[in-house]
Amino acid sequence: MSRIDDQDLDELRLARRQKRKRAELTAYIILITICVVIFVAAGVFIHYIGARITQKKTVEKQQEAAELQTAQEESAVIETPEESKEAVEYSEEDILREIIEGVLAEETIEDKVAGLFIITPEQLTGVETAVKAGSGTQEALAQYAVGGITYFPKNIKSTEQISEMLDTTSSMSKYPLFTVLSDQAGTSDAVRQMLGLDPETAISDEKTALEAADSFGAELYKNGFNLCIAPSMEPVEGDSQEEGEDGQADSGDIEGMALGFSRGLAESGVSSCPYVFPIGADTLSGPSSNEISRDELVVGRYELFKKLIDEGTCAAVMVSNVSFPSVTGGDTPASLSDIMITDELRGTLGFDGVVITSPLNEKAITDSYTPAEAAEAAIKAGADMLYIPDDFAAAYEGILESVSAGHITEDRIDESLRRIYRIKYANSADKITGVN
Repeated sequence: MSRIDDQDLDELRLARRQKRKRAELTAYIILITICVVIFVAAGVFIHYIGARITQKKTVEKQQEAAELQTAQEESAVIETPEESKEAVEYSEEDILREIIEGVLAEETIEDKVAGLFIITPEQLTGVETAVKAGSGTQEALAQYAVGGITYFPKNIKSTEQISEMLDTTSSMSKYPLFTVLSDQAGTSDAVRQMLGLDPETAISDEKTALEAADSFGAELYKNGFNLCIAPSMEPVEGDSQEEGEDGQADSGDIEGMALGFSRGLAESGVSSCPYVFPIGADTLSGPSSNEISRDELVVGRYELFKKLIDEGTCAAVMVSNVSFPSVTGGDTPASLSDIMITDELRGTLGFDGVVITSPLNEKAITDSYTPAEAAEAAIKAGADMLYIPDDFAAAYEGILESVSAGHITEDRIDESLRRIYRIKYANSADKITGVN
């Protein structure tokens, strides 16, 4: 083997170092290239992400702007009409109608039927003489939401007693209650004295009738009564005025007194119910018939009732238990006759208030009809309220059965209740509209 001198060895070492440097340089270049590529790629990615975010924000802003513009346009359309800015005003009539329809919509058929009856406190509770409203009254009213209770002298012992009794009874009722005093009971000397009225007060014309009714009505209202079966439309016995051929005093004799008395009660806050349409008679002891013709009724009795109806002071009218065969063609009592109630009183005279039957416990009714039959006949004839049936429970169940069998519709019941509630809820509508 040839010997390598020092010079060759140095050259060999130098060549190795240069080769190693070139390798290191190449590695550095590759590393730098990789870093540059990574850096550029990262920049491109970041730029791409930034562009996407910017684009998304731009789209969102455009959508928000579009939605805002749409909302502004819709708002401008809604607010343009001036009428939409004004509050809707409701009349007293509108409010009363809404109240009535709301009550009817929630009322059960049992309560609706019970609301057609005016009965005595004894019929309601089963006691012999009622002078106080207690748990028995509360339980009875919970079962039978009657439309009214009528009171007689035996129920009135003092002003304090009757006032408390009526107030308690009314507070126990589910619905507004008619608290009733009949003219016959009201003219009882005992009752008049208890109510602080002069038993000797004479009524001879419209002026004295108005004065008497103002005083009488104020006392009734103060003690809790809200409906009075008055004024009587019958000639006063022994009246000095001349009588007509039919034995009835001319309607002009009592016209002023009836108008004055009805007006006085209304001004006192008590609803009046003149009685009886068209003519009364003794119906307590048995059936009664009057052969008077329709023409005679029209020019006499109808004119009298028409003036009272047109004045608008009577909330109700009580119909007679007398039959009028010349008008109806049969012996059906007027209180059960569709001809007398629907055709004559409502049709001919235009009365749209509450029609109340005469007492259904009179023999003019009970001799020919069961309590259920009489009640059904009265409602079918157009009566709104059934006054003192001979047997309340039987009459009540009879109406329910008639409704169930389809002989009387619930709409027919509602028709009567609307008339009744127009009186009972009138004060509620007044309060809402601010009417005093």
